[in-house]
Amino acid sequence: MVLGYIGFLPARAGSERVKNKNTRPFAGLDGGLLELKLRQLHKVGRLDEIIVSSNDPIVLDYARQFAAEVDDRVVALERPDQYGVSATSMERFIADYIAHLRDNGTIFWTHVTHPFATSRIYEEAIDAYEQALTEGYDSLVSATRIQKFLWRDGRPFNYDNSAEKWPRSQDLPPVWEINHAIYIMPFEVMRSAGDRITDKSCFFPMEEGASMDIDWEDQFHLMDEIAQARIARGLSLI
Repeated sequence: MVLGYIGFLPARAGSERVKNKNTRPFAGLDGGLLELKLRQLHKVGRLDEIIVSSNDPIVLDYARQFAAEVDDRVVALERPDQYGVSATSMERFIADYIAHLRDNGTIFWTHVTHPFATSRIYEEAIDAYEQALTEGYDSLVSATRIQKFLWRDGRPFNYDNSAEKWPRSQDLPPVWEINHAIYIMPFEVMRSAGDRITDKSCFFPMEEGASMDIDWEDQFHLMDEIAQARIARGLSLI
């Protein structure tokens, strides 16, 4: 089975919540989250290409340098201005831009803001996707299993406290959070669905420690400290 995996790494300019988050130093790497993610993807041998889509000249220059010095599968792709601003809807970004990046093949979409999604996890996700295809699924989405006491409108959302006020958390029915760390889908399916998830998507479970995402400045510093601590313990981020 030749699936033609195409890595896709969006990294637009102008983050409003975490300034220069893509390329400021992180975990001792001068190239920051972008360098870390490219080094992780570099270890995933089944990717035919790794597209870095950005409207940030610094990101594009770094991607070109990485392609020249480390991995020639990396392609620096300048993103049109209309798809490089925060006001752009994700729906239009997917349907009008991403779904048409390639005529054929399978997108492997991830983000620089998931520093602990490693090459091993990516390889496991591809294995899970290929198994899912044999079971009738058409795509894969990473998700985090949540078993916590969730409330909405003044009452429990995911359990019945009239039967038992405080059941054990492991007995709560799981709720799945789409964590945006990994999407795998044929471009043809994405064009047909106009989305990155379908009613035939399978969930790829990820632990919270691997799926943590950087959205805020405090999270950037916290995850930098966690990354440094893991390195000090001899653990690889790659």
